[in-house]
Amino acid sequence: DLESAAINGEPTDSIVVLDRGSSDDNESSFESDRETIDVYFTITELVSNTAHEKFAASLSDLTLSPRERAELYLQRGGGGSDADDNATVVIDASRMILYLQGGPGFGCAAPVSGLSLASSKSSWASSALFGDITNLDGKTFERVVLMDQRGTGRSSPIEKRRLEKMFPDMFLSDDDDENDTMRVERAVGEATEYLAKFRADSIVRDAEWIKDALVAGSSSIEDDDDDNTSPPHPQPWGAALGQSFGGFCLMAYLSSVAHPPEMCLFTGGIAPMNTPVREVYGRLWKRVEERNRMYYERYPGDVALVKRIARLLEDESRGEPVRLPSGGILTTRRFLQLGMGLGGTPGVAFANLHSIVSSAFLDDDDDELSVAFLKRIDYEQSFDDAPLYFLLHESIYADGPASGATEWAAHASNQLSPTPQFDYLLTSKDDDAPVLFYGEMVFPWMAEGDFAELSGNGMRMLSQALAKKGDWTSLYDATNMRAALHGSDNGEGAKSKAASATYYGDMYVDFDCAMKLVQRGGPLEGVKVWVTNEYQHSGLRDDGAAIVCKLVSMAKGSIHVPS
Repeated sequence: DLESAAINGEPTDSIVVLDRGSSDDNESSFESDRETIDVYFTITELVSNTAHEKFAASLSDLTLSPRERAELYLQRGGGGSDADDNATVVIDASRMILYLQGGPGFGCAAPVSGLSLASSKSSWASSALFGDITNLDGKTFERVVLMDQRGTGRSSPIEKRRLEKMFPDMFLSDDDDENDTMRVERAVGEATEYLAKFRADSIVRDAEWIKDALVAGSSSIEDDDDDNTSPPHPQPWGAALGQSFGGFCLMAYLSSVAHPPEMCLFTGGIAPMNTPVREVYGRLWKRVEERNRMYYERYPGDVALVKRIARLLEDESRGEPVRLPSGGILTTRRFLQLGMGLGGTPGVAFANLHSIVSSAFLDDDDDELSVAFLKRIDYEQSFDDAPLYFLLHESIYADGPASGATEWAAHASNQLSPTPQFDYLLTSKDDDAPVLFYGEMVFPWMAEGDFAELSGNGMRMLSQALAKKGDWTSLYDATNMRAALHGSDNGEGAKSKAASATYYGDMYVDFDCAMKLVQRGGPLEGVKVWVTNEYQHSGLRDDGAAIVCKLVSMAKGSIHVPS
């Protein structure tokens, strides 16, 4: 059974669980009429008996308003595995598993279409619902909660059009160079501070609000105005699974929430805490280079083909730039951003890039690019659809004022490199050196016409302001993380058990930076780590049921990994 829900919103096709804004609204310095942030989530349940099935069918009654449907769901406890025709079942937080997806900037996978529920082995979610994994008390999970993180999916998605409506003055110079500079700069500053509320620390507070809306009396958020006492009966999530950036969010959970999830499961998601952002990208460029080498070893014929594409795009004699269906410009640098997908399982990721490159030209002897190729570029590169990914990507490494401004760290670290491997202007002309694709990086030039929805003076100034912002809030607290996983010095016991699938050759999250944190004495020493190169960063999608089953067994101590 599938139920959608929202905080502070009433879409016609969703259940409204709670009519209030997300936790950061009161922190905003903007006018009282500033648009609030809606947070949508999906609850997935296993229909377990006739009464539950009848109740699920009743929620499809088109005469019910979203609020009425929500009230019925909460009164009934969502159906519940033990419900009969008249029973009310309390929603148990310990039997819910929260999923935090990667990003930041993309909505959560939709059940069935994006997350298979066909059998217990078809995905990690089906494994949870069919009982292959259980919580720390040995009870099955009744619900999987899939949240569109704020600014993504249906959670007040950040798009250029939304920013134009919210901060119209920021775009005054897009069509006219003559404008009120003070108004533009003020709007850029307001937009910058608004987007600063879309990071991991805010995301975990949203997750707590969702849980509290579903579980009466459960609260782990301590407002600044209260007496800072914990609720008498805290009810944390039974488990939370963090994929990639979702794991960064789990670290924020362990750092800032009094009662974090009872099990924290990381898949390729241990943030490089305490590592300067330029060093992070310096390490990642080396891993991207290695994935390029592996790609060209598998498809050696693509060396010449990629050079041919790069030379065509750099040929100034063509006059007009190559326009994409989206309105963006296909430059060589944008073309090379296709390498962002190289960090997946080679059999899929490498083959996907090869198929794109192979479709570039209409004919072998023709220099005209095919429409199919241009459409595929737009499809594969989703920055126009998810500009938050461009605007906030480097900020996920900004852990408090001490981290300083990110200042286009990926671009800067590559520019400072003494080696020219990624200089396509050189390698495209060199018959021996391959043209290397880029990895998961964002660049200032992306707002200069390459991507239509990222471009224009307003978006460019906003991206520059975020890159220069140096007063980011802190995301992680080493003491709190250790206390949550080990117990505190005052004798309070551990609150969470944790396990991680850490991928040895990960192109997106540096292995060495991750291992620094989980070593003895580190803030994440309590995380049991499974180091593997059997999977890449896409492991959860490729074999999620097996990976999550293993992580749960590790967290519980029923299997001894590491041995």
